[in-house]
Amino acid sequence: MKRVFEGPARTSGKKQVTIEGPIAGNRWTWVVESGLYSMGLESAIHFHDCPEPMSRISNRMHYLMKKFGLPGTFVEWETMSNHRLRDMVKKNKTPLVISLQGLIDRKTVEGIRELNPIIRIIYWWGPPVRREDQIDRIMEVDDLVDVVALSFNKDLENLRSRGARNVVHLPFAACPYHHRLKVKVTSGARRKYGREVILISPYGEYEEELVRRVSETLRQKVHVWGPGWTDSEWVRANGLIFPPRNLEAYASSTIVINTHGQDFDRHDGLNPAFFEIPASGGFQITEKQAVVDRQDFGRHVATFQDSRELAEKVRYYLHDQGARESMRSTLQAHILEHETYGRRLYNLLKYMDNIHHTESQAARA
Repeated sequence: MKRVFEGPARTSGKKQVTIEGPIAGNRWTWVVESGLYSMGLESAIHFHDCPEPMSRISNRMHYLMKKFGLPGTFVEWETMSNHRLRDMVKKNKTPLVISLQGLIDRKTVEGIRELNPIIRIIYWWGPPVRREDQIDRIMEVDDLVDVVALSFNKDLENLRSRGARNVVHLPFAACPYHHRLKVKVTSGARRKYGREVILISPYGEYEEELVRRVSETLRQKVHVWGPGWTDSEWVRANGLIFPPRNLEAYASSTIVINTHGQDFDRHDGLNPAFFEIPASGGFQITEKQAVVDRQDFGRHVATFQDSRELAEKVRYYLHDQGARESMRSTLQAHILEHETYGRRLYNLLKYMDNIHHTESQAARA
């Protein structure tokens, strides 16, 4: 497969991949599409979290009838979405389906394989696996698809201990097109988003403690975007922010605090922001994790082990522009060259080809 620049995919021509993904979620669908395009693969996209108005009505009526025990024929969105996914695969005759935490079930997979018995299906669960119902969902699709991709190492180990056979590790990454070339840091963006220290995260007690410690050390409020935050002695709450504006905020600010949640050590993995912040030109300070220490680029990442160390690191890097800029530029260059969705997906498809080749040889033996 020839590697080309990771740019926007064409809108016409033969499609080789069907992507079932979210229209929200840090542009996950778009960056996967762009990564596939870097290999010369064009994608047809089905959004599983964006039902049309009539579908929303039907879904609501299905819920109400089920709640009150009334007979009815309204079809819920999950069923409708899976029907449309199958129709899209049939129309485009794509040999590969990638479901990004989608709604596929056994009936849908069986229907897709009836269209093409040798079609390959990848199910990618991105965030940490924190609940039993999430584990059940992943275990349900494990024997239906060719690969279940997980982005956190300890989740992979946990699922394997429960009998999952097709799970592989697929970390998040950066997209040179969406996370760098499309990020325009204008004077207006700097005025609106540019701050000394920012945090983009939903509210949590863990995150509040980090912000409080930094605020007390710097003697100034920390600017925060995300649901659940309100103005306080330590916080300047700025409401919600969505892609690509979050990338502008990363690139416009001096330091970005990137948190993986209070239970980050239970999962051993890196969130999408870990790659998006340096790719867009920002400088991050994040939790110290074994997964960072194992990477070649680990020495270029500023890390902390507790709120006190975070506050000291923030103060240090605010004043040492040389050290900050050296780490920022080195990490950005590495991420955009080596830690991209194009490379991740290329290696995954190569792995699947090798597995298929090995199984074919074993069948002939």
